[in-house]
Amino acid sequence: MKTLFKNIIAAVLMMTFAATFTACEEDSPENIHEIDELSGTWSWETNKGDIGDCFVYISTMNNSIVIQNFQNQGANETITAEVKGDAFNFEGTLANNTLIITDGHGTILNNWTMMQLSYTISNGNTTETITATLTLDSSLSAKKK
Repeated sequence: MKTLFKNIIAAVLMMTFAATFTACEEDSPENIHEIDELSGTWSWETNKGDIGDCFVYISTMNNSIVIQNFQNQGANETITAEVKGDAFNFEGTLANNTLIITDGHGTILNNWTMMQLSYTISNGNTTETITATLTLDSSLSAKKK
């Protein structure tokens, strides 16, 4: 009887020990995003009608994204931003340095299929704050799986 009792106690202790370590497991890898997931074609919509809606192409380089056709300024107009977690900051110039972008920041949302951007843009005469929503176009995307 003592042996049975000892075996039951040992089994309960082992189950408690196993449950403790199982509860402390790290998040599974599928919950962690890779920057390459941001590569592809994105639709661009802003709060300013004169800028127009368009498509931009995002490529990646190390921990940065490169947004081509930024604010519908043409294929050669790019902005680079370093991604940290689900956020990034950016600034730069467009249109042969006639448009200056400052205070740019973005947030990656919706399982990395949407971005919200906010930035200030100046042409030397006027300064505006722009917000843009980018949505990954899965039909045109080069997204890696």
